Amino acid sequence: MQTAPMRRGLTRTDRLAARQARRRHVRFRHAFIWLLVGAVVYGVALAFAILLYPDPKDVLAPVIGPSLYLTPLFGLPYLFASVRQRGWVQRVVYFAAVLPLAHVVANYLAWRHALLSFSLEPDPQAYLRDLGTGAVGGFAGGALALVLLVPLRLVPLGAANRTIIALGIVALTALAALGMAQGLMFTNALDYPLRSARFVFWFECIHLPWQACLAFFLAWLMRVGRRDVG
Repeated sequence: MQTAPMRRGLTRTDRLAARQARRRHVRFRHAFIWLLVGAVVYGVALAFAILLYPDPKDVLAPVIGPSLYLTPLFGLPYLFASVRQRGWVQRVVYFAAVLPLAHVVANYLAWRHALLSFSLEPDPQAYLRDLGTGAVGGFAGGALALVLLVPLRLVPLGAANRTIIALGIVALTALAALGMAQGLMFTNALDYPLRSARFVFWFECIHLPWQACLAFFLAWLMRVGRRDVG
């Protein structure tokens, strides 16, 4: 806690810098919390959607599966919470169109990689194959999700933001790889007979950690708070 003499000793520039730092912290926390809420909403909706599918294998469809068309739910709470903030239209475009498109591309590339490397015989390298499948999807989704913030003018492309984007892509790639491989190892979701409950846990292993990580980097990059200030 600063004493009154210490506060009086601060220059106007120092006070302004401290105020801006506190403001950035509030903006990050506000965005991160609402994006985490969105990740939970998405996870719950995905679980119900998978359980309601008549055939579990249908959820693996590379372009029209429930994990894809439910993607806008991730950003919905944040959009409601930031409705009065600048850049809201761009955020609507991002969460309603750009992020689902990134998810479709990532899902398709991961599905294609898995299809090309699939083996009918027992494969001792199955875990590494699953890591690769997850990494392909995680890299594609992370790169598109973070880089496309720039042309929408949600994030300026400065040196610091380039570093954050690069770190985000690395983290999202690693999480997707682990989520895919560990999720399959824990659930045996692709073993016959196929069961929807196993698919639920597998998909949650992939999506919830990935979206929580994406929420962190989106909140750090955008930092939109409760109130716009000049």
